[in-house]
Amino acid sequence: MVDARGLLQSVAPDYGATLHAVPEGAQAVITVVRPGGANHTFHLALSFDADQVSVRELPGHTVLPAFCPDRHINGDGSFCLGWGRDNPRTITDETTARRWWAAVYQFLTRQAGASARGVFPGTEHGRAHGDAAVRQAKAEQAAARLSTAFAECVAAGKFVVRQDPRPGQHRLELCCGTERIARVSTRSKALVGGRTICPCGATPERDISDCDDHAQALATFILEHHACKVADKKYLDACAAAGHVCCDTLQACGLRQAIKRKQAAAIAKGKPHGRRSKYWMPPAKSKRPR
Repeated sequence: MVDARGLLQSVAPDYGATLHAVPEGAQAVITVVRPGGANHTFHLALSFDADQVSVRELPGHTVLPAFCPDRHINGDGSFCLGWGRDNPRTITDETTARRWWAAVYQFLTRQAGASARGVFPGTEHGRAHGDAAVRQAKAEQAAARLSTAFAECVAAGKFVVRQDPRPGQHRLELCCGTERIARVSTRSKALVGGRTICPCGATPERDISDCDDHAQALATFILEHHACKVADKKYLDACAAAGHVCCDTLQACGLRQAIKRKQAAAIAKGKPHGRRSKYWMPPAKSKRPR
């Protein structure tokens, strides 16, 4: 019976790669071609645990950051190729071997694009970090229950969930641009605020209470989407607290923002009697002649 390493080796040439066995697992060389025609070669180290495989760059031949959450490179340098059922790490036959190589090829093509442009391609289909990915999956499932069009808008980042800014209000608001679509109570976990038009896109428009189970689906989406953002921020703050540094290869970076929050907190801690109100401004310079 061919093991995972043998299966990957047998189909590697179909993906522009070569793979050979080494005592600690396997090493591979793969060349990916970006849409513009540029070639990029990567040297990889593979490790195996039964039929499970993980991959990272080969030490001494690295061109990618050692760690970057937004580029899906883990703290140990391994590549995050997928989450849950989308993770192709289990290799049991030729089909799963090809799925793994296809994922690696796409991952490295996106990495080459990110290095060139400072933006990680395919971000709209990316996963949140750490435990936040679980909440993201639940939010996506709830969005799909509403409609395909709604789920596509979620993937495109058209919706924002924010806390109700009014004092004493334990509510979350779902907004699209300047339009508020719905409110949900963080206590009852149900929609509040009167009549809500269902955002599923049904024609004619109808109240969400008369639209299948969409009231529950929308409330779940809002709550899980917010929980995902909170958990993602917590993960990045933990990375910053652990001393991870930003690789500065992306124009926008969640870890960079977390490091700034850490630095701001340290400054505030060093000035315990400083003004903390967001409305406070330093006194204007006196115009009176001295």
